[in-house]
Amino acid sequence: MIRQLRRYADRYRHGAGPYGHLFMPCEGDEVIALDCETTGLDSREAELVSVAAVPVRQGRVASSECLDVKLQAPRSLDGDSIRIHRLRPVDLEEGCQVQDALEQLLEKIGNRPLVGWCIDFDVAMINRYLRPLMGFDLPNPVIELSALYQKKQRHWQPDITPDLRFEAMAKALQVPVMERHTARGDAVTAGLMYLQLQKSTLDS
Repeated sequence: MIRQLRRYADRYRHGAGPYGHLFMPCEGDEVIALDCETTGLDSREAELVSVAAVPVRQGRVASSECLDVKLQAPRSLDGDSIRIHRLRPVDLEEGCQVQDALEQLLEKIGNRPLVGWCIDFDVAMINRYLRPLMGFDLPNPVIELSALYQKKQRHWQPDITPDLRFEAMAKALQVPVMERHTARGDAVTAGLMYLQLQKSTLDS
């Protein structure tokens, strides 16, 4: 309810501005697979390291159109997070300023729905930067892959508790895991999983 009220308020304030198109209903069935790499798992304290967004349309993941943006090394970048996403300070020396990265991201995603694994975390991370800089949260509808997978599994295998881990879902859906723990790789993999979940039955 709070998120919905905030969205209404954001649309009222910004609907006639340069980002007004973001608040318009989306036509068609194209979605954007989204993923962020961060310095931690707490969206209130972690900082963005990289973000990727890839269009999914007409039964395919348009990986050649993927936006893959690295940011300047944040202060909280440490050995623990580097071991996960493998991005060192030297790898981020030419990273974008946050506002530049957000402007690129908004241009890429438009008003299309966002799909991903733990998508609420990614959206919360982006909103932590977006609202102070631009005055609004991402208004895009979101599609959580694990919820969609769980719903499908109840139909496919009602007696089995589904494993909702990223790698387990990809394996069950017969999707190759692309460059795990990179924003681009996880976004592309998420897009492929989404396409598989659009099918009415799970391939044996």
